[in-house]
Amino acid sequence: MSRGGRGRHAAKTPGALIVLACAAVLAVALTGATKPLSGMEFGQDGHWVLNAAAGMVFHVDGASKYVDAAAPIPDPEKGSQVVQGDTGGYVVGSSKITGFGKSSLTVEDTKPLSERPVALEVTGGPYLVFRQAGTVVRLGKTPVTIPADGKLGAPVVTREGSLWLHRVDRNALCELPKGADRLACPVAVPSGHSGALTVANGRPSFVDTTTDALREITPGGLGDPVPLGVDWPNDVLVASTDVGGKVAGLDQRGKKLYLMDKTGTKTVPLDDGNYVGIASSGAVVALVDKDKKALVTYGVDGVKRDDRPIPGGDAPVPLVKGEDGRVYVDGAEGTHVLVVDQDGAVSPVQATGVGKNPDPVPQPDPVKPDPAPGPGPEPKPKDVRKPETPQPPKPPVAPASPPGAPGGVTATAGDGSATVKWSAANPNGAPITGYRVSWPGGSKTLGGGTRTTTITGLENGTSYVFTVEAVNRAGTGAGADSAAVTPRTVAKPPGKPGALKIAIKTGEANATVTWSAAAANGSPVTGYHVEWNRDGVASADVEGGVRSFTLRGVGIESPLKVTVTAENANGVGQGATATKNEGDEPDVKRTATVSRGKTTTADQCDPPVCAFMRIVLKGFTPNKAITITAMTSDQGPHGSKPFTIKADGTLTTEAFSMGTPDRDVWVIADGVESNHFRWPSS
Repeated sequence: MSRGGRGRHAAKTPGALIVLACAAVLAVALTGATKPLSGMEFGQDGHWVLNAAAGMVFHVDGASKYVDAAAPIPDPEKGSQVVQGDTGGYVVGSSKITGFGKSSLTVEDTKPLSERPVALEVTGGPYLVFRQAGTVVRLGKTPVTIPADGKLGAPVVTREGSLWLHRVDRNALCELPKGADRLACPVAVPSGHSGALTVANGRPSFVDTTTDALREITPGGLGDPVPLGVDWPNDVLVASTDVGGKVAGLDQRGKKLYLMDKTGTKTVPLDDGNYVGIASSGAVVALVDKDKKALVTYGVDGVKRDDRPIPGGDAPVPLVKGEDGRVYVDGAEGTHVLVVDQDGAVSPVQATGVGKNPDPVPQPDPVKPDPAPGPGPEPKPKDVRKPETPQPPKPPVAPASPPGAPGGVTATAGDGSATVKWSAANPNGAPITGYRVSWPGGSKTLGGGTRTTTITGLENGTSYVFTVEAVNRAGTGAGADSAAVTPRTVAKPPGKPGALKIAIKTGEANATVTWSAAAANGSPVTGYHVEWNRDGVASADVEGGVRSFTLRGVGIESPLKVTVTAENANGVGQGATATKNEGDEPDVKRTATVSRGKTTTADQCDPPVCAFMRIVLKGFTPNKAITITAMTSDQGPHGSKPFTIKADGTLTTEAFSMGTPDRDVWVIADGVESNHFRWPSS
């Protein structure tokens, strides 16, 4: 009986590997003549490929390496993939899908596509997975559309025909069992984690590239992590099925092949190239080097088995896995196919017509019959297959159940917080993977080894009960509650005063200290204590509402250090300290000017020479008490008197009688020296 399969051309998406789980037939199968077999004689084996230039799909029998069937397809899209179901076949392209009956072998309908889907041949299928639209379509006489409601990652299929998908927006893993019409998404990937699906040892699994671990998907969620042993990059391409029990991954940028089992990962350096695909035949892993147009295979031990050019046209498409366990890779034109057997041997097949492979490759399994008498094409050899070696049954796995309730749950209230403690829960057949602590208004998930946590951001004066639940791969166990606790504000000494500043101008004696309020910390601030370094340590106390203080007579001839502390009923808080090393420049330049004032006879001074000095001061500190000293060029200091600057910073006065002509006179006012005035004779 002839057998049929299918071909595949995947979208060139660098971050995702799509490997199909099985192959299907859609063809006219031929024997010695070109008469088609009936639809009942179609099987699902081998591989189908579209030769767009010929307007035909050809079936390659993987065992014999013969092209044994073909079907016409009008106006096909180059690079389309052919899949089949029980009664119909489908040519899936980028913009349309063409379906035809397997019995009639005629086109039945053509429908447009808005997105190139991933086409999968599985028991109960085939399926089209629209990853961007978030939709799955099961093809058949009555197609069924199954919404996924979100963008999807690369799908995988188990031996039982269950389709598994990664909802990347919600980071959920979803299953579509055989014959089901809706998705179930029972497994959540930890928030922020990335990775890819695979089938390892017949079980769906998730390769977590954030934690570099392999986790089996179980009814209770993700199973215990098995470390990968090395860092797998987030964009690694993961084969959809294992290679002899090892998970295979392709690091495109690092040019490495990873082969992982429970003992860790074997890293295989690859030759320089642009690797775009990875697939497993069960015993070998196959890679496509796009730049070199080559197919490379590796054994389970990581040793290269073959390196074969891919004939025909431009760059090849990614790999396709057939239901027969072989891996197929098509040339870009669809005129050639490379067949990878389970032992790693690579055989080329030319897909341009029905009949014997023009360049046959010796096969140890097939047995050729005696030639039929008379003219005519050589009959196809019989496909004699070795019986499959029965696999020993897997040992039963002890059932696990969700954990028991944690013991000894207690909570201790703090200031806007609470500390929760508990003892370990009974694992009930599966290790504890985490604890979930919840309370009104929030929850927190912690590791399986955690026994205490502090919850912050709580409302003081509000009562809280904390519930702790344990989680294992079987699910979430019963919760245990703490007694109710009420966080409260804890009264303590005030905080440190803020924004402490010292202001004093050059030449001035007084300094002004300012600060902002200290935090009360549950009890009102009753006062501030100010200390400064003049004549040892001086200090003063002010009321709690005061924010400034004047230090009198301190000057700025040497650095001035000030410390301010706050006090309340609970004690004295931490002090704030500031140091002033030099005075501030005055806002207005201070000036002193002298001239001849009114005539006088004071101090035995005779007119017209005798008169008072007229003194004019500007820019001085308002209301400040100062001393003015008169000076002469022949005697030096002539006398000193106290004065008070007016509110506008000025002073005009007449003082210090002068009776000696032709000598210079001047004053020094609060450190400011005036002009030198030549005293007149009249």
